[in-house]
Amino acid sequence: MVLGGCGSKCKRCGTPHYPRQIVCANPNCGAVNEMEPYRFSDKKGQLFTYTGDSLAPSFSPPAVYGIVTFEGGGRYNFDLTDCDLESLKVGIPVEMTFRRKYRDAVRGMHGYFWKATFPRS
Repeated sequence: MVLGGCGSKCKRCGTPHYPRQIVCANPNCGAVNEMEPYRFSDKKGQLFTYTGDSLAPSFSPPAVYGIVTFEGGGRYNFDLTDCDLESLKVGIPVEMTFRRKYRDAVRGMHGYFWKATFPRS
């Protein structure tokens, strides 16, 4: 799920889910154990909503978060990267990028996850 940016898609109704689910979230379906792997990392999306947090720890404050709606369905909350808060607008296109999420200096480790970024023209 983490490295591939994969969720699941209901075989019965086609609803995509991120993260993977066992029960379909579509209220008209509710299928159980009828999911197949579904990749989100290569999907384009749009910014549904966003916020900036000046109090949260961040490599480059403010920390900026947004909910991404994916083409083909699915929605999830991601960190936004390579942007400034003033330039964001609801509905702008986004794509996924695999980036460092945190650095654990005590253990000498880095954690990585998918973030949303903005396509270069």
